[in-house]
Amino acid sequence: MNNFNTVISLKSAGIARLLVRLLWVLLGFGVASTVLSLLQVIAKPLYGLLASLDALLSIVTLLFSLISIIVFMIWLYRLHADLKDIFKEYPITPGGAIARFLIPIYSLWGIANTLSTFADRFKGEGEDLTRLSEQVRSLIGPLYGCMIGSNLVNRLAFTEAVKNPEDKFLPFWFLFSCILDLGLTAILLQLAKTMRTAITQKAKSAIS
Repeated sequence: MNNFNTVISLKSAGIARLLVRLLWVLLGFGVASTVLSLLQVIAKPLYGLLASLDALLSIVTLLFSLISIIVFMIWLYRLHADLKDIFKEYPITPGGAIARFLIPIYSLWGIANTLSTFADRFKGEGEDLTRLSEQVRSLIGPLYGCMIGSNLVNRLAFTEAVKNPEDKFLPFWFLFSCILDLGLTAILLQLAKTMRTAITQKAKSAIS
C-alpha cells in the first residue's frame, strides 16, 4: 500500500483538509475585522465610511464560525476514531473527545486532557513526531488564554454596548476582542495542522 492510500484510509483526512481551509478563511476575516476595529479607534471618520462593511463582515464571520465549529467537532470525532485504530489502547474514545470539548465546566479540564493525551502518545514516537507532540503541548496554554480572554472581553463589550452605546472606550473593547478572536483562530489552525500532520506521518510509518 502506498502513502496516498494510507492518507485516504484515515477517516479524518478529508475533514481535516476542509477544517484547515475554513480556519484560513476565518483567519482572513479576523485580520479584516481587526483592521476595521483599529480604524474605529484611530480614524473614526474613515471607519464611518466602512461601518456597513464591518457589519456585513461580522455576519459572514459568524456564519463561517458556526460552520467551522461543526466541522471541527466532526474532525475531532474522526481523529479519535483514527487514533483508536492506530493505537488500540488509546484512552479517549471519539465520543469522549467530543464530550471533553462541549460539556460546560467539564471542558475546562477536558480540552487540556484531550490535547495533552494526544501529545503524550506521540511524544514517545521519536524524531518528527516528538517535535509535533511538543508543538501541540505548547499551544494548550495560549489556547486557554485566548478562549477565556475572548469570552470575558466579549461579555464586557456586549454589556457596555447595551448599557452605554456612546461609551468612548467601547471601540477599544471591540478591538481587544478582535485581537483575541484572531489569536484563537490562529491557534486552532496551528493545532489542526499539527495534529493532522502527526497522525498522517504515524499512519505512513505504521505500514512502512
